[in-house]
Amino acid sequence: MNSPLSLYLASKSPRRREILLQLGFSPIVVASNAHTLRNFQGDEVQLPGESPQDYVVRIAKEKALIAFEKLRRENQPVLPLLSADTTVIIDDLILGKPDDESQAKAFLRRLSGRSHEVRTAVCVGTEPDNLKLAVSVSKVRFKTLSEDEISAYVRLAEPYDKAGGYGIQGLAGAFICDIQGSYSGIMGLPVFETCELLKSFGLDLFTGESPLK
Repeated sequence: MNSPLSLYLASKSPRRREILLQLGFSPIVVASNAHTLRNFQGDEVQLPGESPQDYVVRIAKEKALIAFEKLRRENQPVLPLLSADTTVIIDDLILGKPDDESQAKAFLRRLSGRSHEVRTAVCVGTEPDNLKLAVSVSKVRFKTLSEDEISAYVRLAEPYDKAGGYGIQGLAGAFICDIQGSYSGIMGLPVFETCELLKSFGLDLFTGESPLK
């Protein structure tokens, strides 16, 4: 039986699920490709000429629409559905999940000693026609990294399932000397925007009530 704060989560990210659980929500994961967290052929490909803002919004919406179709086919009950996408941007380039160790190193060298932007788009709705969306924009500055630090980091599993090839909540937090914006947004799910969107669909943390129960 679903709890009053149950929702569908159209994301394979364990970090998004953990954030929702910590807040008190009960996420039910319905993401496709949940068997792999790493980059794969055709995963979240930027279209020619597409801006980072348009890209992150499009991917978040696409995740929601795919999940709605899956729920419809399985005749699942109606609950609010949340999807999200996080993008790391530097030099007008989108840094996605690195394909391999060589690309992970290249990402870190580009980020070293500089600031970059992290955008996370969040979509919430109960059907494809009523999706609401918010975008969190943050700035992150890396210290200057040594080649030893870069080599040690890319030998971990941590870089390969994350946009930009790093996770602020992991060992890469030691690389970050300044942030402006949402820490949770940089992790992949901005808490403020997420709670506001879910509240607009009846999932209120402070009342624990949903009109869909």
